[in-house]
Amino acid sequence: MAQTIPTTEPTSARCGDTWQWRREDLADFPASLWTLTYYFRSAAAKFDVVASADGANYAVTVAKATTAALVAGVYDWLAVIESATERFEADAGRFTLLPNLAKDALHDGRSFARRMLEAIEAALESRATGDQLDMISASTGDRNISRDKDRLMQMRTQFKLEVSREEQKASGIYKTRIVARFA
Repeated sequence: MAQTIPTTEPTSARCGDTWQWRREDLADFPASLWTLTYYFRSAAAKFDVVASADGANYAVTVAKATTAALVAGVYDWLAVIESATERFEADAGRFTLLPNLAKDALHDGRSFARRMLEAIEAALESRATGDQLDMISASTGDRNISRDKDRLMQMRTQFKLEVSREEQKASGIYKTRIVARFA
């Protein structure tokens, strides 16, 4: 079964996988005369990908050995088209690089909000680990937060709402409510 190669950049990909896509919409910049380079940047890492000429179009293939060495996270990317004398931004976007679960020994896929909610609930039940108490304290900047039940309950409500929104969004039922004011 032949894989269909997309003609747009992916919004996510996994470390350790081979990535492929094509750009067929850059007819004003034929691949025989121009170079298409993608620059991926995050706070923790960076990498670049140079497209190959495929007739007048561009083909991008990143080998699994290359992607295996990359750092998972959210990256901003910039596609730049360049000749010997000119340079133009062709496109830009955001990209999520997913971890290689087959290779990683451990993986915590919980969001920050989920981890905070669980730490707060553990503190309320007096079963929080030192790491959970440190997480709560670092979040508030208050060293005695683990003994302030009112503040913990306020934080619990806040993070419970955020986790609920994340779960709704992940399930596809998240709806933004727009409130209009009429004079």
